[in-house]
Amino acid sequence: MPNIKESYVYVESKKQDQTCIGIKGGKYAGVVYKYGNVSLGEETQDGSMPFKFEFEIIDNNAVPKEDFGDDFMNLIGDILVDIIEEQYAEPDNRENNTN
Repeated sequence: MPNIKESYVYVESKKQDQTCIGIKGGKYAGVVYKYGNVSLGEETQDGSMPFKFEFEIIDNNAVPKEDFGDDFMNLIGDILVDIIEEQYAEPDNRENNTN
């Protein structure tokens, strides 16, 4: 699998109230979507806790609705995990910030 960071880009839009995600390349190239509520799901038998999330497709870039199946859900799930890992990898310097 290629580096997940190379498969998406952040998209700003004045029409949306939050940053959206644009998919780069592959079957869903040009699709723009945003996440809704994100939460942890029930713990599975192997001990993992999958994310549960809502999403809204902002621009399907002419990809037919019926093409948005499990592979799309897996892709945007992987992107979500990458975004969350990126957020938690950043150091939290709030205590040192005097502004």
